[in-house]
Amino acid sequence: MRALLFANGDLPSRALIDALRAQADLVVAADGGVDKALASGVKVDVVVGDLDSASLEARASLPEDAVCPSGDTDSTDLQKAVAFCIERGGSVIDIVAAGGGRADHALANLSVLTLFGRRATIRVVDDLFSVELVVETAVIDSEPGAVISLVAIGPCRGVTTTGLRWNLTNAALDFSPRGIHNEVANSPATVSVARGDLLLFCGRWVEKHR
Repeated sequence: MRALLFANGDLPSRALIDALRAQADLVVAADGGVDKALASGVKVDVVVGDLDSASLEARASLPEDAVCPSGDTDSTDLQKAVAFCIERGGSVIDIVAAGGGRADHALANLSVLTLFGRRATIRVVDDLFSVELVVETAVIDSEPGAVISLVAIGPCRGVTTTGLRWNLTNAALDFSPRGIHNEVANSPATVSVARGDLLLFCGRWVEKHR
């Protein structure tokens, strides 16, 4: 089952949202993300949270059984919404509106990939990138020149890539700029990691190095 999940950050383009909505079996909002969904013309099936960051208009539009409150104060609304999608059988979860605004929120939103990315295929999607956790090996089916970045969240060991302009073989990566702005040379390319949390940023545009 595929889910589309709205966080409460900056929205991507309407075309991207429409494309993701067409593939989704379930639409969920993380609290104030319901306003983002409504602004995109998308009706949500469930809102996870206590609606403290949702507008009065959004609250009024929701039937009572569409709200799934939680008394858990140790996790964010997005964490709870991702957990809800997985509990409902979500095997692929596309998260939109997870960036922009406060840098701490944007970074915390990416952390759900490391928390849940081994239980389901989870992507944080915007108009520039699709971001996911590399679980053993990831296949990149993008055209040559497409931008690829690797960001290690803590120590990553045994990082090997194929099909990129600058490949790595059994490399060690740490949380640093190393791995930023590579590109696809031959498709499909691959990224594998033996140990650690490695985020793969697949760009939606071509920018070949000279």
